[in-house]
Amino acid sequence: MWQEKLTFVVGRTCIHPAWGMPHFARVYETAQQLTAAENHPADDDVLLAAGYLHDIGAFEPYRLEGVDHAEQSAVACEEILGAIGFPSEKISLVQDAIRGHMFYSQPADEWEAIVLHDADTLDFLGMVGIMRIFAIVGRDDWAPDLPSAVRRIQKFMQDLPGALHTETAREWGEQRKGEMEEFLRKLADETVNLTAL
Repeated sequence: MWQEKLTFVVGRTCIHPAWGMPHFARVYETAQQLTAAENHPADDDVLLAAGYLHDIGAFEPYRLEGVDHAEQSAVACEEILGAIGFPSEKISLVQDAIRGHMFYSQPADEWEAIVLHDADTLDFLGMVGIMRIFAIVGRDDWAPDLPSAVRRIQKFMQDLPGALHTETAREWGEQRKGEMEEFLRKLADETVNLTAL
């Protein structure tokens, strides 16, 4: 089945401490949970394909210098999905969802695009969001060192809850923001108000 082929392709290609398979699985699962909580119908094929392919354009051999990874992921997914037997009539919906998945993007009007965007944004918040930022310290320009990682966490904590679209995601975003606030309070207590990181 195409689902197993998809996870095989993604699993051998997308190895990264913050943007790899565990992230894809969480985004897909969160999109499903948002759909259930909002009592809204969704095409699970589209959610699964978009959940597992939304970042593939950031990885070799799909990465293209100077092209936003979301756009490159949308382009690459057509070839990948076509090769594994995914329903061809749904590929454009997957592409639409992928193009708008980032927190700084406006998702397309389709429900699958909205919940993918919210699920991916939520994965930058809360304890998992903190963990992901610390996982890239020293290997990504978002967090070249610990102080910059803390600043990134503070920025995400302030900005990302407002980027969420569904009511459920906004509620979860506020909860996750509270987790981040508590973490930063405790970290400040143990690091001379974040000066000894």
